[in-house]
Amino acid sequence: MSRQTLITGLTFALGLIVGGLTIALWPAPPPLTPASHALSFRVPDDRQLLDLAISPDNSLLAYTAITDGRTRLFLRPINRFEATEVLGSVGATQPFFSPDGLSIGFFANGFLKTLSLHSDGATPFTICAVPGTPAGATWRTDDVIVFAGPGATGLREVAATGGTPVMLTAINQEAGETAHGWPSVISDRFLLFTVGRHGYDPRLTLLDLETRDTHSLLLADGGGFVVTPSTLVFARRGELFAAPLELEDPQQSSPSPTPIVNGVASSAIGYHGLGRARFAAAQDGTLVFIPPPADGAGNQLVWVDRAGQATLVDDVIDEHGTPRLSPDGQKVAFSAMSALFQRDLWVYDVSSQHRQQITQDSGDNHSAIWSLNEPTLTFASSRTGLQRLFQITLPDMDTTGPLFGGDLRTPGSWSHDGKSLAFHEVHPSRERDILTWSIDRGIEPWLATDYNERAPRFSPDGRWIAYVSDEEGEGNQIYLRSSVNNPLSDQAARVSPIGGTEPVWAKDGDHLFFRRGREFYETTITGDTPTIGQPQHLFDGVYVNDVLDNLTAYDTTSNNRFLMLRQPHPVRIVHLISSWQSWVFPPPDE
Repeated sequence: MSRQTLITGLTFALGLIVGGLTIALWPAPPPLTPASHALSFRVPDDRQLLDLAISPDNSLLAYTAITDGRTRLFLRPINRFEATEVLGSVGATQPFFSPDGLSIGFFANGFLKTLSLHSDGATPFTICAVPGTPAGATWRTDDVIVFAGPGATGLREVAATGGTPVMLTAINQEAGETAHGWPSVISDRFLLFTVGRHGYDPRLTLLDLETRDTHSLLLADGGGFVVTPSTLVFARRGELFAAPLELEDPQQSSPSPTPIVNGVASSAIGYHGLGRARFAAAQDGTLVFIPPPADGAGNQLVWVDRAGQATLVDDVIDEHGTPRLSPDGQKVAFSAMSALFQRDLWVYDVSSQHRQQITQDSGDNHSAIWSLNEPTLTFASSRTGLQRLFQITLPDMDTTGPLFGGDLRTPGSWSHDGKSLAFHEVHPSRERDILTWSIDRGIEPWLATDYNERAPRFSPDGRWIAYVSDEEGEGNQIYLRSSVNNPLSDQAARVSPIGGTEPVWAKDGDHLFFRRGREFYETTITGDTPTIGQPQHLFDGVYVNDVLDNLTAYDTTSNNRFLMLRQPHPVRIVHLISSWQSWVFPPPDE
């Protein structure tokens, strides 16, 4: 070996040693942080967006939307532009995925259903009946589905292969609880759900499935999700938050929420006090959410035909409420917001297309109904401090009242002869009761039980009162009782097989309309028994309803058109954000 070769070899070896030392001493690069993404999807203009869900691996978006007058379920891969309709999903609401993402569940037409997404030609499988309005479902890894509803109840669970649901939780009425809902699986052992409470905002709650212990967490609008790594995600007053969550010993943790993003559609009211938030989360924290309407709570008066097609009454956008047509169909009475926590009454003249404010500077005025024989409106008002009933006569706008004492009373309807007024009140120790009042007999309880009875409507011939109640434990339903006999001595006739609110009689008295969520139905009422026909579905529509299911938010004309309220600019956007954890919870500085 030559001397030059030896020197070259030693130099190379020394370089390797020094280079190795340098590499060993140089600090290791930090782990790569997944890149954050913020995307927006727009659904086609012929679809009215409702609910959404995202698969556990964030690869698939599911949403429900109204198209051609019916609610349907659509699936869209995150990496594709097109969404496809799920066959057999007519009437679908509140979708949710199986743990492996290979199946999807939803509620439809009074049933809980599932569908395999990887079997060509598969049809929905019916799990069990869920009459009334549900409040979410989740699918556990042991192939058990936990769901909420119907009505003001605890959570139930049922095998995904079908069967009879059993109670998982029970509401604590003594503690003021109104309902349990929006369940979400965390692990084989833990479940997240929401508790509604009288006089308070909803609260997220942790359930230990092994011990059945519960632990109250944070206030939220609707439900929440727990994502990797053990992070609670929820909505509150239009903003998404995240908070670390200690599952094994929640008593030792006090989750402090950190904002993620503002601009999610959410509310703390509705669904028996559970509220609702329009967002969903995948296991890795990928979030999809629907923004609130650009007009806030603003809406417009619209005429709607029996196919669900709407035309504007006028172009005014306001927070209209409880529109009522006069007996001759020439005037519309409604309430509109005039200040914070204050509404005033207005009248719209159909012929002149002119609207006029008829109350002002006198408390909160709302829920006006027409007398049948004279141009007089009976309405609820807090002008004397308590919510009592008053009357105003048109066109001179003379106001009289209160008609009688009491508090928290809301008018329902007048009898055909104009002598009896049916109304409901909030009872101090239970839910709502229905009472009647006349000049001759004063106030009389008509239906006052431990159940939640409200929205009484006299039939045009005066023989029946249709109303809303949860008396059978199957959520809100429409019932019919005689207006002249003692209602407790007669068996109530149930009108709605799978849930209903907001009953309105057709002018001929032989038909009754009602709604179930976004669905509108019509049924026939004939005979002295009476004979109740099978309800016929008319259409689905994103028309404003009373979020508390106590008041009727529409009316009907003599030719069975509808007077309704509609948001002027429906939301058709879905936002997606991922890997937000890196900037919401940045690593501590070294």
